[in-house]
Amino acid sequence: MKFTPELEFEGGKVRPLTLDDLDHLWNIYQQPELPGQSKPKEKEQLARLVDYSIKMAATQRGMMWLLEVDGQVLGMVNVYDWQASLLRLTMRVDGLPELSIKHRQAALSACMDFLAKKYHTRNFAYQWIDGQKEEIRTMLTNLGFELRATLRDAWRVGNSGFANIEQYHLLNNQEKPKAGRLGEFDNPAQNINKDVPTETQKETK
Repeated sequence: MKFTPELEFEGGKVRPLTLDDLDHLWNIYQQPELPGQSKPKEKEQLARLVDYSIKMAATQRGMMWLLEVDGQVLGMVNVYDWQASLLRLTMRVDGLPELSIKHRQAALSACMDFLAKKYHTRNFAYQWIDGQKEEIRTMLTNLGFELRATLRDAWRVGNSGFANIEQYHLLNNQEKPKAGRLGEFDNPAQNINKDVPTETQKETK
């Protein structure tokens, strides 16, 4: 069963990870964006990441997409710290130097829209680590995120260094789904005894 969908955005798409993507993953993780992020030593380690991405999506603990622009894999979109019962999660985009901020933002927006509609996610978080690209902050502001807290020296860099973490949040303002009994809210699909108006009836109203 497929738990991670392929999603399109202007100029590209995001898609699930497969075992055929080990070279792409290796390329991404050899050029980490996060300060102090370690690099994998063997490509075979990334096969476990693919398996883990499937298990995470199946149990609503996380989700991973590869980010493609014009047929080239230029990054990843990640969901982690997913608290499904609380309708909140944390997002992250890891990109190669060639990934533009425009496509980074479009990919993140597409994934957030999917999570909001499919899982009714209300609270989106994103962490910016001191040392990452400044334009990521602008991207978050453009998407509606707001800076809510700064965690001083909360990110380990190397053996002795530390960096600040800026915690951004976005509260989804889409209307919450309404719970109700069968046939409520004037929804004919819920009640076989309720007439479905024809096109002619709709026009005469």
